[in-house]
Amino acid sequence: MEFVVGDMAITTVGTDGDDRAIEFLVRPEGAVEEGHFVIFREHDQDWEAARLGIDPQSGSVPVAAVAWAVEFAREYL
Repeated sequence: MEFVVGDMAITTVGTDGDDRAIEFLVRPEGAVEEGHFVIFREHDQDWEAARLGIDPQSGSVPVAAVAWAVEFAREYL
């Protein structure tokens, strides 16, 4: 799914199959590279245990995209 958030396009790449992780691609308007990150948590853990992973080969990831993705992930994970 692709969403427009402010001046960014955020795409959900998919889940890990167990619905414990969602990958995101983000491209701010005018940016050449996409940022790539994932939010994951274990089923038996609260949100305080959720983690953010950023691909080291990725472009930069705007904080606003991460904030939006956290709210999205809270609904689906």
